[in-house]
Amino acid sequence: MVKQEEFRLEQFMDKYENDIDYNLGETCCYSMTLNEIESLSGNKFDFGKLAESRLAYSYIKGSPELRQLISGLYDRIIPDDVVITNGGIGGNFLTFYSLVEPGDHVIVLNPTYQQLSSVPSMFGAEVDILRLRYEDGFSPNLEELRSMVKKNTKMIVFNNPNNPTGTVISADVVSQIVDIAKENDSYILCDEVYRPLFHSLNDGEEPPKSIADIYEKGISTGSMSKTFSAAGTRLGWVASKDKEFIRACWVRRDYNMISVSMVDDMIAQYVLQNKDVVLERNYTLCRNNLKLLKEAVKESGGKLEFVSPKGATTAFVKVNIKDGTSTEQLADELAREYRTLVVPGETFGYPGFLRIGYVNREEDVRGGMKNLLDYVKNK
Repeated sequence: MVKQEEFRLEQFMDKYENDIDYNLGETCCYSMTLNEIESLSGNKFDFGKLAESRLAYSYIKGSPELRQLISGLYDRIIPDDVVITNGGIGGNFLTFYSLVEPGDHVIVLNPTYQQLSSVPSMFGAEVDILRLRYEDGFSPNLEELRSMVKKNTKMIVFNNPNNPTGTVISADVVSQIVDIAKENDSYILCDEVYRPLFHSLNDGEEPPKSIADIYEKGISTGSMSKTFSAAGTRLGWVASKDKEFIRACWVRRDYNMISVSMVDDMIAQYVLQNKDVVLERNYTLCRNNLKLLKEAVKESGGKLEFVSPKGATTAFVKVNIKDGTSTEQLADELAREYRTLVVPGETFGYPGFLRIGYVNREEDVRGGMKNLLDYVKNK
């Protein structure tokens, strides 16, 4: 029997997310309806085409139209470089399933989504964690990374922009990580579900390119969920120029899925056809709500602090209270007594922090942060 860790983050979310008033645990840009996309774009979803389509299996590899649209999110990727999956989580799982085996070594930059470290371990790999530090702005120490690489290092794993910190690994640092991987002919898996949500870069700062565009053994996973406000489609993908890896994905994919839903495929096409207006709406939502978060952190008088996000939808807020309350206890009590959901840093291995999802509705951010401030003010 395969040994599997409990997924602490998902279990905590499931415990509270359906019984709260203010959701600061959500990591998607506030989800949209088809009517809202139509209103922004002026392009109507073809319900008639959907109604007239037989509810059969869809294209095993995903429709040609969808793969073309996804390849257009990259510079060098073509449709044949794209594998359609059930969500970004399916893309990450398929990558490890296709490449990782006992005897391999995998390095994971943390904090990150627990799946990225737990699944390679489940497949028998030795997993080492490169811990990102608050005092370093959650930027990776490249010398430490280089020292961790072994002859059997199959893969280096990170996500960019980062969940939970909202930080962005710069183009220069990503390039240096590629150089380290090349020295050992290792793969790089970059979970890019928040790309291209680089909404608060410094003036003159260029966003990093996709790992799949700059490294032949780079693997990008993406999703309709976070950046494109369409988590309900449950559709993601893997993209890479490495033909051998892509073929391995197709071979193994036959054992855990046949195709994605034809309905999801059609809706994802529609969203991506109108991605410019969706992204414009979401950039605005990110920037406006981040201002509210910054105001609340400032109002805390030092009881809350954070590395200001440059991308994605989350912030990793450091909690400075003196009464001995853990952030896990804080999050439990905030959910039960204030009906406000935040995620404790303990679910990422970082006690003393809270993950705040700030790109939900404006009222979630205003009401949720008010409740968090009320909680900590007397601590």
